[in-house]
Amino acid sequence: MPYREFHYLWEYDLKASPEKLWPFVSDTNRFNRDTNVPALEVQPEKQRLRNARRRARFSIFGMPVQWEEQPFEWVRPTRFGVKRTYSKGPIAELRALAVLSSKSDGGTRFIYEVWARPKSFFGLITIPVATDSHG
Repeated sequence: MPYREFHYLWEYDLKASPEKLWPFVSDTNRFNRDTNVPALEVQPEKQRLRNARRRARFSIFGMPVQWEEQPFEWVRPTRFGVKRTYSKGPIAELRALAVLSSKSDGGTRFIYEVWARPKSFFGLITIPVATDSHG
């Protein structure tokens, strides 16, 4: 049974320019650490995955979560995005997009979006709880 996709949108008006914010916004490892995402383990591949994809995983509450990640799309200093397709865990697919737009006052309009589709009933419950605690 396919579950509906969740969509979350956060918008912020910030005083700094996109160029000054980029090093902080694009540091996804720091973002993960600050939002209590467990440390990721990138799996070494016996054979190279097509299109520079990689497999990664972590464990949360004793449950393994594993996915194939497409390469991040980086457009410095205005946007980045990624798509993950999960093989283990409660989520089927997750996409994230961050967009920084210059404002006329020298500041930035920062928009962060996440789309997540559950794989199971547990995912249906977990996605809103996890997103609420990270947003």
